[in-house]
Amino acid sequence: MRSMLKVKGSGESSLPPLLFVHGAWHGAWCWKPLMDYLAKKGFTSYAFDLPGHGTRESEKVAGLGIMDYVAALETAIEELAPVKPILIGHSMGGLIVQKFLENNDAPAAILIAPCPARGGSLWLPVKYFLHQPIAGTTAVLWIRTAIRSQTMCNRLFFDDISQEKLNAHLKKLDPESSKAIRQMVIPFLKKTASQITSTPVAVAAAGKDYFFGFKRLQKWTEKSGYDFLPFPKAAHNLICEPEKFDFGEKIYKWLEQKIKI
Repeated sequence: MRSMLKVKGSGESSLPPLLFVHGAWHGAWCWKPLMDYLAKKGFTSYAFDLPGHGTRESEKVAGLGIMDYVAALETAIEELAPVKPILIGHSMGGLIVQKFLENNDAPAAILIAPCPARGGSLWLPVKYFLHQPIAGTTAVLWIRTAIRSQTMCNRLFFDDISQEKLNAHLKKLDPESSKAIRQMVIPFLKKTASQITSTPVAVAAAGKDYFFGFKRLQKWTEKSGYDFLPFPKAAHNLICEPEKFDFGEKIYKWLEQKIKI
């Protein structure tokens, strides 16, 4: 694996490192604002690109599935050995973390606007197809799918963002494996994950999330016995602006409680 993005925490600290797992179409770059925020709290953090994303965009993404991405996470963790990092996954990255934790443990894990472990909502692929029929078709029938416009990018990921920031974000997005998308959202194809038992878990849910409904995530979180961190006014990519809605601070406070900073 190519070198990971690293942000060193301020001061001398014995805190476990953070390892960030990005979601569909994104790359390690999307974590930089939150990494910078948590660095001020003393956390050293790492983020890596999944195959075909970010610095690895020249690699083949077509045909890759969730378990291929889990293998990439395993490789990243091996690079940090013998230290075990706290895992933080966003969206598809949340499902990747859940699959990893089926057979492994971590000091703690935070799932941000995650693809939930079980089930699947048939309404999501239907809604996605109705809003962007070309992308919906490629997601279901083709080998990869892309975010094609500012309108699409804004609808899927944001609620209130400047045109300048939106355009900059769109330019960084990479095509995603249609297989991975299908394994996340189509009920009878979904790659489910077993209950996590030995790792403290928090689920951060966004009230204006396009993909994974706030109430659905809340019910799943409570049923699973995880901690629920609600952000009712946020959209799916709340990771991009950690100062808004006290997002970064609430993430830190949960970590502070769980690892007894």
